[in-house]
Amino acid sequence: MNRYILISLLCLLTCCLTAHAQDPHGRLELAFHKTTSLIFPYAIQSVDRGSGEILAQAPPGVGNVLQVKAARPGFQETNLTVITADGRLYDFSVLYDEHPANTLLRLEAAQATSVLFTGAGLNRKQLEDIAAQLAEDYRFYYGIKDMAGGAKARVEGIYSRGSTLFYRILLTNASPVPYDLDFTRFTLRDRKQAKRTATQEEELLPLYTYGEEDKAVAAGGRKVLVFALEKHNLNHHKELVLHLFEKKGGRHLTLKVRDKDILQACPLLSPDEAGIFTPF
Repeated sequence: MNRYILISLLCLLTCCLTAHAQDPHGRLELAFHKTTSLIFPYAIQSVDRGSGEILAQAPPGVGNVLQVKAARPGFQETNLTVITADGRLYDFSVLYDEHPANTLLRLEAAQATSVLFTGAGLNRKQLEDIAAQLAEDYRFYYGIKDMAGGAKARVEGIYSRGSTLFYRILLTNASPVPYDLDFTRFTLRDRKQAKRTATQEEELLPLYTYGEEDKAVAAGGRKVLVFALEKHNLNHHKELVLHLFEKKGGRHLTLKVRDKDILQACPLLSPDEAGIFTPF
């Protein structure tokens, strides 16, 4: 019962992070002959050095680590500001010390200040939080389904928040053979094609996917997937198609979403819209 109450509240008050100020992280001591590594909970969006006395670089292929050191010995105190993908700002007072107490720092969100990306959609942390809660919502069913060899996929929820659409997909396996999901693919295509006309498809990449870490669905098992996508132009001439491909198997599943389905999406309202009632 509590789970349904929680999801109902989600449709009125989205679990987005609100902006609030916290104390900056504090002092950061840098040396000329040593490199200090800062490890953040989420990918780094931007770095601002208070002066050229600080050298900073991100290791190739690693999005949440920043390596910093002094450009010269004995520089004057300055600052360093880092913004991460979860909408957090980390502010450091940087001082020179040839023997820093620590050259490996693991940062936590509680040590930062929340910020709002103007003109942007939901940040990574918001996408994760919303998708995790929507995964527990069993109230909706849109009648969109596909079956193959005992494996079944169906759309059990469509939700909207700002410029983002969330799709909740239930994948079940009634066969004695495990269903191993290889990959998924979203395409936007015309519903009807004239004869001898090539099919025009546009691939859409999810902003975030919940539930793909463990892709196996055991015999008799079930799995919930939640996809977050940017809103897309969909009219009665086009359809959104989700393809689910089985690894080393032929039980490929296809779900087709039309404009009328998206019009029934459950709005997820932000806190400043709490007074607006959303029918279920």
